[in-house]
Amino acid sequence: MRWAAWLDPWLYRRPFTGGSARRYARVERPGFGDLDHRLCRAWAPALATARRVVDVGAGPGTVGRALVAAFPALTVIEIEPSAAFAPAPGPRRHRVRARAEALPLATASVDAAVSVSAIRHVADRTRALAELRRVVRPGGVALVVELDPEAPPARVRAHARAVRSRVLGALFGPLVVATAPPAAAIAAAARAAGWRAVSRRDDPEQPVYELRLS
Repeated sequence: MRWAAWLDPWLYRRPFTGGSARRYARVERPGFGDLDHRLCRAWAPALATARRVVDVGAGPGTVGRALVAAFPALTVIEIEPSAAFAPAPGPRRHRVRARAEALPLATASVDAAVSVSAIRHVADRTRALAELRRVVRPGGVALVVELDPEAPPARVRAHARAVRSRVLGALFGPLVVATAPPAAAIAAAARAAGWRAVSRRDDPEQPVYELRLS
């Protein structure tokens, strides 16, 4: 929809700060339920031998915690631009304040990259995806998960019901999901950034898609 494309750069291409970050952590993020743990199970073949993974747009740290719990040999580097997200440090998790467009990591220094519901908040998505390609070693993968504006209504409603605010739950479908970047747009940006193979998987419960970049 045209209005959704118009709203995208005005509302979403920036990190959460201040009260919006606190609200996201307490009220909005719980709507994803057990998604982090289910993603880890789905990612097991790709991450089974990984030792270092970068989590881009780590937010409150839920993905990082799930990763180190699921993969005991893994160290997670959490990249988050907002100072408002400052979870207590945990074992094998290191937090770095930086933007996705300029990752402070050496070339080919991680085995894989993940990004969950964060790529929409990046100002220059193609540049961010190019940075993922730079820091992931040859043969590694990037796993990008984002809200799907084409998701079935039942999945959108299931997420909205779990949001801890009736008002925000009511706005989730028309204002948040509808304005998310379509999978085709992110896939095109990934190819422009140099990723050769892009495959898609839709989550069966949440209104999200996953793109595997290699």
